[in-house]
Amino acid sequence: MNSKIIKRSIMFLLGAFMITACSNQDNPATPTEPVKPSTIMELAEKIASWNKAYVTDLGYFCYSDEMAVEGAEPGEKFSNLTFMDKAGNNKLSIIISKDRKLPSQIIMEKGILYFSFPNDSILELVYDDNEKMIMLDSIPFKVDALQAIIAANSYDGFKSILSNFTALMNNASKPIPQIQSFKSVADVVIGLGYAPEGTTASGLATGATGQYDFATMAENWYKTNVLGSIYYKLAMWTGKATFKVGGSSCTLSGTIWCPVNTFNKYGTYGILCDENKDNLLVGKAEYEGTGYQAEDAVSYDVDFRGLKPNTTYYYRAYYKFNDADHGGLIFKYGSPTDQVGYDAVIKSFTTGSNMLTVDVVMCIDVTGSMSGIINTVKRNALAFYDLFKESCEEEGITLTGLNTQVITFGDKNVDGEGWLTSSPTYLLPEQKTEFEGFVNPLYADGGGDTPESGLEALDLAFKKTDWGADDGYHRQVIILWTDAPYLYIEPYTDINLGDLQKQWNGLPSGRRMILFAPSGYGDGYEGNGGDWVHFDSWKNVMHETDLYSGFSNFSYILKSIIGELTSKEKPSESKASKKASFIFRSNE
Repeated sequence: MNSKIIKRSIMFLLGAFMITACSNQDNPATPTEPVKPSTIMELAEKIASWNKAYVTDLGYFCYSDEMAVEGAEPGEKFSNLTFMDKAGNNKLSIIISKDRKLPSQIIMEKGILYFSFPNDSILELVYDDNEKMIMLDSIPFKVDALQAIIAANSYDGFKSILSNFTALMNNASKPIPQIQSFKSVADVVIGLGYAPEGTTASGLATGATGQYDFATMAENWYKTNVLGSIYYKLAMWTGKATFKVGGSSCTLSGTIWCPVNTFNKYGTYGILCDENKDNLLVGKAEYEGTGYQAEDAVSYDVDFRGLKPNTTYYYRAYYKFNDADHGGLIFKYGSPTDQVGYDAVIKSFTTGSNMLTVDVVMCIDVTGSMSGIINTVKRNALAFYDLFKESCEEEGITLTGLNTQVITFGDKNVDGEGWLTSSPTYLLPEQKTEFEGFVNPLYADGGGDTPESGLEALDLAFKKTDWGADDGYHRQVIILWTDAPYLYIEPYTDINLGDLQKQWNGLPSGRRMILFAPSGYGDGYEGNGGDWVHFDSWKNVMHETDLYSGFSNFSYILKSIIGELTSKEKPSESKASKKASFIFRSNE
C-alpha cells in the first residue's frame, strides 16, 4: 500500500478518535490528560481482574491469560483480549489459543466471528449473527509466518496477538465489515512505541473501588457478553475437505468453539460422512469418525479411507454427550436437553478416479560400514516399483507413474568431491534400464569416523524442484538407508535440524519419509553424531530402527505409505520393533 495513503489513514483514525474523546468529556472513562500521542501505556495495577491493560489514543486493551469463572471446572482458564474505544461505546473480546496465540473467536455486540483452521494453510472465517452461521471468507496463511511473528514478539504477548490477527486479516480476499474498524485500530497500535518506564496514569478516572473506570467497564462487558453468553455454549462447524489420496480418501476437519475445555470430558464428537445426506446421524452414517481437539487447538481432523471413486459424499460435524450429565454445557443452537448436536450446514466433496503418481527420492549411505547390507539396500531400491504397484493394486489404486531419483552420501569432511551424488529422475517402468544402470554399480567405501552426512542428503532431497502437485493424486516419498548417526554441530556440518524440519513441513501434504536408520545413542556420539530418534516426532515420518528386521518388513512400509489414508483397515503385517538394538560400526 502507498505510504502516503497509510499516513493519511493513520491521521484520519487518530483525528476521529480524538474528536470522539473531546466530545465525551463528561464520560468518566475519558482521561482528562490523554496519554502522550503515539504511545502505549502499559498498566498492571488498578485494572480489576485483568493481568495487563494497555492505554492508547485509540482506546483501551485489557488482557488476561487466566480469566476464570465461578462454577467452572478446577483449573479451567483461557486467554482473552478485550478492546474498548475511548468513549466506551464500541467493545469486543478476542478468545485466544494459548499455544499458537491465534484468535478462536471474537465476541461483538452484534454477533460472534469464529476462526476455523481446517489445516495449516487455510482459515475459514465464520460469522454468527445469533440466528445462523455463515462463512465469510476462506483465507490462506502460512504457519511459519505466524510463528515468526510470535518469535519476533516473544517479549511482547500483546503485540503478538494483534500482529497475528492483522496478518491473518491481511490475506482476506475482501474487507470483513464486522471487524474492519478494529483491524484499522490494531494496524496503528502495532506500530506504536511504549511510554517511558515510570510514566504515570494520573489522568485516568477511577471509581469508588480505586480501579480505573475503563478496566471496570471492560470487565463488566466481558462478564456479561462473554462469560454470560459463550462460556458453556457449544458451537460447531465443519471445515472443507482438504486432502485426498488417489481419490479414495479424504481428511475432514471439525471445530468445537467453547472456551471451557470440559466438552472433552462430557461428550465425544467427530465427523459423519455418507453418500446419502439423510443418513448423517450418529449410528446411521456409513462413515463415523471421532476427533479430539486439544485445549490450545482450534479444530480437529478425521480421516476417512476406502471411499468409492468418482462419488459425491456429504458430511457434517456432531457432538454427543456421554450421558445425562452435561456439566452445564448446552448447544448454541438446539435444546439444552439434546443428547446429540449437529452442524446445521451440510457440506460435500467428490472423490476422483483412484489414480496415484509417486515421486520418490532414495538416499543411500555408501560408506564402508554399509558393506554388509549395501546389496540388500540395492535390491529394495530396484524392487520398489513392482512392490509399490502391487500394494496400490491391492488398495484399488492405479499407479500412473513412479518418478525415482537416487542420492548417495558419505562423510563430507573426508570423502572428497564424491561425498554427495545425485542421479537424474527416472520414470519407471519406462526408464528401468537407466535406473538399474545407476544403482547396480554402487558399492560401500570410505566414510571416516562413524557419523555420516545424512542430513545433507535429506536437505538435497527436500530441495527437489520437480515434486508432483499437491492435489491429492501425487505422493512424495523420501527413503533413507544408513547404519550410522548423522553429522551435527559445526564445524562438521552447517545443517540445522530445526531448519531442516521447516523445509520438510513446507513440502506438499502428500509427503512421507521412511528412515531405515538406527537410534538409541544420544547426541554427541563420537562428539559429532546426532541421534535419528529426533525424527520420530516429525509429521508423516516412519522410522525403522532395526535395519535387518526393517528390510524384511519393506512390504509393510509400502502398504503403510498408501494404506494409512486409503484403506478402512490398517495393514496386518507385523512391524519391526523400534526398541531393537543396533551396534554402530566404524568405517575405519
